[in-house]
Amino acid sequence: MRAYAAQFIDPAELSRLSDLMLLARTGVLGFKSGLHRSVQTGSSAEFAQYRPYSQGDDPRFVDWRVYGRTDRLRIKQFQEESNLRCTILLDCSASMDYASGPLTKFRYAQMLAACLTLLLSGQHDAVGFIAYHGQLLTHMPPRVQPNHARRILAELENLKPAGDTDTAGALRFLGNILAPRGMVVLISDLLHPLDEVVSHLRSLRARRHDVLVLQISDPAEQTFPFERVVTLLDLEDGREQFTNPPEVRSAYLDNRGRHFSRIRGECLAAEIDIEEFCTHEPLDRALHHFVNRRNHALVTASRRRGAASRGGNG
Repeated sequence: MRAYAAQFIDPAELSRLSDLMLLARTGVLGFKSGLHRSVQTGSSAEFAQYRPYSQGDDPRFVDWRVYGRTDRLRIKQFQEESNLRCTILLDCSASMDYASGPLTKFRYAQMLAACLTLLLSGQHDAVGFIAYHGQLLTHMPPRVQPNHARRILAELENLKPAGDTDTAGALRFLGNILAPRGMVVLISDLLHPLDEVVSHLRSLRARRHDVLVLQISDPAEQTFPFERVVTLLDLEDGREQFTNPPEVRSAYLDNRGRHFSRIRGECLAAEIDIEEFCTHEPLDRALHHFVNRRNHALVTASRRRGAASRGGNG
């Protein structure tokens, strides 16, 4: 098996691995190793810092060597392995089946979801999964067990893009069942009306979920590079459009820019993180973005607990 350095996770090469578990392991191995730690203190094996001894502290955590040198009682604090409840939503609509190169948007999204699942499971986080198009296809609530990640990967392996999309419906379903203060990761090309989708994203954020939107695009969608007269096919409803690309390129790019500028603006206003990823870009960029967001969510949650604890003690 070829080892991939983090900066060289080529999605096209990675997609040649037929087994999704092997693919995910290779991608995650190329990205990182070991566990992420939170800023919470606990009793794991990794030392964090010292603090002065307070009456009532467990004497087992006193560093007696420090006491012998300084005549001061100091308590050892340790970092605790953190847990997060994350649900990944994958858009399986027919528009995700488009590719101008070797990799469809769906295959890129599928690989990304697999890597995120294995990454979360390896960090002892609870990971859940929802697949949808015009209707809900799969719902697997967040679990920590290693076999749960394997079941998610097995579900991912069998999914095929088809039909129209109802991202708003999937978000509505999730909002009705999800306990507060988790993480939600939406993976979609976002090629659908936005009003109801934005409303449900904002609702999840209002319920104190950390929400991350990963928009998947194809290079041709970003630039519309076609030169000859073509017939464009809508993959979701089957409609055909005879088009002269040089005549419509500017209008297409303007409309596309307005569409995604609006959803980015709505998301940023609601403190929802959103990033666009293209199918030719290394997967590690998306993984880095996710891990940074995950760590930010853990820090925020830790500060919230600390503030609540100080308020209770007051």
